[in-house]
Amino acid sequence: MIYSISKMITLLRKYFVLLPIVYLFVAVFVARSKVEYVYLAVVALVLLTAIIQRGQNLKPEILLARWMTVLAVIGVSAAIILSIEKIEILTQPAHDPSCSLSPIVACSPIIASPQASAFGFANSFIGIFGYTAVFAAGMTILAGAVKLHRALWRTLLGGIVFGAGFCTWLFYQGVFVIGKLCLYCMLVWLVTFALLWMVTAYCIRHKYINLGEKLNKLFSYKYELIVITYTVIFMLLFYRWSDYWLSLF
Repeated sequence: MIYSISKMITLLRKYFVLLPIVYLFVAVFVARSKVEYVYLAVVALVLLTAIIQRGQNLKPEILLARWMTVLAVIGVSAAIILSIEKIEILTQPAHDPSCSLSPIVACSPIIASPQASAFGFANSFIGIFGYTAVFAAGMTILAGAVKLHRALWRTLLGGIVFGAGFCTWLFYQGVFVIGKLCLYCMLVWLVTFALLWMVTAYCIRHKYINLGEKLNKLFSYKYELIVITYTVIFMLLFYRWSDYWLSLF
């Protein structure tokens, strides 16, 4: 049994690049009808990635590239599903999205809101483009182009910083203005902030950017920053609807 698990992990390490692609297919074409299934697929992908990398002495570029591809496919799958849901809501007014589970956890009001088309077209289209760019960069590194140009890293980081700022605005609009929680949107927030701290730390470490001694040291704690960001997000979500969450118990 132990030998079989070890053999499976070795196989997954060898063909790691297929893992995010399989997830993307499952999330969009198989699990899309139930947001719970998509989240289960996300958990499985993240856990498998962590298990595969355990005990490996990977170069920082390879480690980052693996997480970039994983986080990017999670983000792009959420963006694709949101795009599909928006089309179905527009063409079928009675359509009930898969992510509408309760009076609070409902994505229809978010998708149909003016904020969901901040630039005159669906925000999810930006996500599809942006996460595909991150995925392509990660795959390029995994294919052997380890040393990418400084300008590419700066451009990539600039796009991620924009995405994080945009997600912050969308978080506020959805949670505190519209008053609904979209679970696919939440996936987008989580992966964008994880990418922000990981890519920022990498760029500082390799001197692609310099934010000053104190900020450079602060942003080097990427995993701690991810945990803090997630904690703040979930605390705000609990604070916003504390009565509703407590009523479920």
